[in-house]
Amino acid sequence: MGIFMLSLLATGCGTSGSGKVVEHPIPRLYGTEDQQYSRTMGTLLGAGILDGNRIDVLLNGDEIFPAMLHAIRSAKTTITFETFIYWSGTIGSEFTNALSERAREGVKVHVLLDWIGSNKMDTSQLAVMEQAGVQVRKYHKPHWYQLSQLNNRTHRKLLVVDGRTGFTGGVGIADQWTGHAQDPEHWRDSHYRVRGTNNKNAFFKSIPPVSNRRLPDDHVLCSFNGYSIPSYQIKGVRHMEALDCQLPSTYPSIC
Repeated sequence: MGIFMLSLLATGCGTSGSGKVVEHPIPRLYGTEDQQYSRTMGTLLGAGILDGNRIDVLLNGDEIFPAMLHAIRSAKTTITFETFIYWSGTIGSEFTNALSERAREGVKVHVLLDWIGSNKMDTSQLAVMEQAGVQVRKYHKPHWYQLSQLNNRTHRKLLVVDGRTGFTGGVGIADQWTGHAQDPEHWRDSHYRVRGTNNKNAFFKSIPPVSNRRLPDDHVLCSFNGYSIPSYQIKGVRHMEALDCQLPSTYPSIC
């Protein structure tokens, strides 16, 4: 309840100021542990709360990048990767080489990059991935006749491997995120490794058109060329919900 009240205050929903005041008490019919709470929140927010997930918190590049690269190098069937920033550099080359190596071994590898966020990525890295068999798409190339939508980017940082392991958080693929935020040139960030049902059901959905081409299978990034990422359940761990927050537009902002 304390966290809920803080959220209200942070969003300007408190009772102070000129805002509306709650004049009648609102009864609490059930707590957060009640199954009805999960059903209600899933209905209100448009995505069901799923159980059977294990979540690991990863702090800064020293923890984040080794975990992501290990998952990529261990892939057996599919890798689905989306990010905003992907720049040339040491860590960018490591990801390029790891993704390309898996593609050459027959793993279905699909990469979605933001057109502006990846503008510091050397085209040779794109060529390496594509020659290895990685399917690469760049989201929303700027055009003079769409200046009002220039800032509509994909800011999601998502990685799903074999439908079993997913990563999401704030880190981009750039050397500035390496290390442990030891100085102003190395940035602090958090990322999360998720294992369980949410990797298929919520991480990748409703991806809009990319460049002048559409992604296969009605824009669902977790299903390419007839292959759908399988879902797996880990029993006895956490409930989780992922929300789709894109805006209606030809090129919506995706977060």
